[in-house]
Amino acid sequence: MTTTTNKSGTWFGGLVKRTLVDSGYVLATFPLALISFIVLITGLSLAIGLAIIWIGVPIGVATLYAAHGFAFTERGRLLAQGTVIKPLALPPRPGPAWRKMVSALRVGQLWRETLHGIVALPVSILTWTLTLTWWALFLGGLTGWIWEPFSGSGSGATALMQLIHWPISGELFDFLCGVFAFVTLPLMTRFCAITQSGLGKALLGPSKIALAERVERLEYARQQQTQAETDSLRRLERDLHDGPQQTLIRLGMDLAASQRRLEEGDVEASAELLAGARDMTESVIADLRALSRSIAPPILAERGIGAALLAVAAKSPIPVAVRYELEDEPPEAQATAAYFIACEALSNAAKHSGATQIDVRLWLDDDALMLSVGDNGTGGAVALPGHGIAGLHDRAASLDGELTISGPPGTTVTARLPINRK
Repeated sequence: MTTTTNKSGTWFGGLVKRTLVDSGYVLATFPLALISFIVLITGLSLAIGLAIIWIGVPIGVATLYAAHGFAFTERGRLLAQGTVIKPLALPPRPGPAWRKMVSALRVGQLWRETLHGIVALPVSILTWTLTLTWWALFLGGLTGWIWEPFSGSGSGATALMQLIHWPISGELFDFLCGVFAFVTLPLMTRFCAITQSGLGKALLGPSKIALAERVERLEYARQQQTQAETDSLRRLERDLHDGPQQTLIRLGMDLAASQRRLEEGDVEASAELLAGARDMTESVIADLRALSRSIAPPILAERGIGAALLAVAAKSPIPVAVRYELEDEPPEAQATAAYFIACEALSNAAKHSGATQIDVRLWLDDDALMLSVGDNGTGGAVALPGHGIAGLHDRAASLDGELTISGPPGTTVTARLPINRK
């Protein structure tokens, strides 16, 4: 008996909570939809009217991004209500400002978000009215016995009963309406919430065109990454041939000459050659260490990304604090990308930032490996074509991730590398 009561109480409590959440979501939608409708309709009207003198273009772009902001808010409200809609990240638009604006006008996702910001108003009028009506019937009906006697004989439910000749009192009619609204309120609020959220799912989620664009960008980023890896291997081969290989050949020749001098009894000449061979050995070791920086170290595969980052931090001329906040080792692709991004960020900070402290943090956020490398230096780092940081964007994009650079003050490189759990 106790178990049944607890289950009933849990079920009823869940129903009440669901009704309140749905009601709050629907009732708050109308004022937001009204603001969105006014802003977007006004912006689009101005953009179309002023397009002939080009002022309409920046106004139109600003309107689209205002719709993007409204859509961001709506996705957050849907998430709080239990509906998850993951948006597609807007693609970067390289080039001068006017080209960026024209490119933004061709982004289908922005136009779909704008359509949602406009259509949401008529839908919310319907859902808001139904929800408010049912709550008024529920609260007003169950309390009709309090206020009905004060409404007078010519108004209220009592007058209605007299008009249609129903043999019941106004208080009883109010009570029956309140009971009906009480029983059907969860269904009505759920219907209104589903109707409103369904509009969000239809227009704020990724479309087929947006998915195709995303696949195209991802394929391009992977091609860039593959080409970069190929160029790195060729450069490594060339550097090995021109550097350590030539030194090792010379080292072999000097050792052979030293052996001949030793056989001839010229100990002094042999010692001189051996001393030169030792210097060349140290030079080869230094060259090989420099070349190995472009290759994932064995420690990454053997002991994981945490140990690899600690090893890199130990070699930095600037003090580095590493925070490793992962319970499990991330997949190899994400770990390798995070390692190289951290190496490049640390190298860039050591060369240009003038920092006295660097903080490296690695954590998991919403099925994505997150890496942050921040320093307290002068800031101002940018991703220039052909430079190291620019290549990190392609490395992150090849995993459908993102890399951002913020600052000053200081410089913080943040990488988000999604992890596919399937």
